[in-house]
Amino acid sequence: MEQQNPTERPTATTVHPIGTRLDGVTDLEVAVRTVREHPGPVEIPAGPGQLAGRHLGSVPQRQVGEALRGAGAAPLILRADISIDEDIPDEGVIAVLDDHLSLAAGVGAEYLVVPRAGVGGRGRSEDRIFSMLAALAEAASAHQVHLLLETEGATVDEVELIQFLERARKEGTLDVDPHYLASVAWNVAASTAAGEGPAAAFERMRPLLDLAPLIVCGVDEDTVEDLFAAVPELRGAAAAARILVILGRPGPAGA
Repeated sequence: MEQQNPTERPTATTVHPIGTRLDGVTDLEVAVRTVREHPGPVEIPAGPGQLAGRHLGSVPQRQVGEALRGAGAAPLILRADISIDEDIPDEGVIAVLDDHLSLAAGVGAEYLVVPRAGVGGRGRSEDRIFSMLAALAEAASAHQVHLLLETEGATVDEVELIQFLERARKEGTLDVDPHYLASVAWNVAASTAAGEGPAAAFERMRPLLDLAPLIVCGVDEDTVEDLFAAVPELRGAAAAARILVILGRPGPAGA
């Protein structure tokens, strides 16, 4: 049977449009209770002191995913604990993020959010970042996971990188299944702090919605209402699961 794009799945219009993060939750029973209280998109930060990490074996990974989905998590989103700009060799970043992709597939997550910490002082050009993203996008597609690059300031660089990936896919130089395209996780707090208005940021990202959902982070219950007021189209897009809103403490890291 042909797989469906997440924007077309039957559950997309039935889930609650606003999701939550299980940040600092290590107990599965607590996580299940939290999801039952807030069904819909659920983001799991990976790493030490979190519910999921690369140390988990395949059976615990499956158990975590099954329990959360059974409680109402739809979809599951994994957030990597390493940035694409991490100050280690390129091969090390790719290896660690490939482990995160395996973890995402193990728990049944549909998305992996990769933070962007900025290239200043890291010695990486945008060309190198693009080459790393291209390798990860192909690996994500093979795992049947969407790769999402989180914005670390004004959204122009990340949007352009994703558009370059799509251009390469269309040209046949990037082996990515069109059902598992890369996209952007828009950190609203970070882009606002960089002086970018929400309407302008969304207008820049709008073309990506025709390809795959966006994730919106860096907002809490108050600031998400401000965001919807500033960009009214977002409320309808959230209700249709064309964007997935994850509530948390607004901040540069979307915490």
